Amino acid sequence: MSVLVRSVLLLSMLTLALTHTNVYITNNLEGKEDLNIHCKSKDDDLGQHVLHINQDFKISFEPNYFFGTLFFCSFEWGNGPLLHFDVYDQSRDYYKCDDDCTWYVKKDGPCRDELQLDSTYNRICYKWNP
Repeated sequence: MSVLVRSVLLLSMLTLALTHTNVYITNNLEGKEDLNIHCKSKDDDLGQHVLHINQDFKISFEPNYFFGTLFFCSFEWGNGPLLHFDVYDQSRDYYKCDDDCTWYVKKDGPCRDELQLDSTYNRICYKWNP
């Protein structure tokens, strides 16, 4: 392995080692209903939480060196169905969230402000997982 390749790998690993990520899930439901969430990763069950309107839940972690970090949640409000969404998928989110990802949960799906190539942010909304 060349010195350049080793240097790039080492720099990448150090960057990830120093990175701490926060994911915020905010109840932004249009009907001002309480939002029931239950979040997990492969290793951790973060438990069930009830979020009142505009209240948030924070998940803090250090991303995996090999881009395998995944946190997923179930969402439910009122008499509606149990919905699911991956609130942090490292392969999707690592370059879009900076150090913080804030999801605004709406009935149609979660939205967030994503960092664009020109250093501005755009509000992007996603669909619930199938």
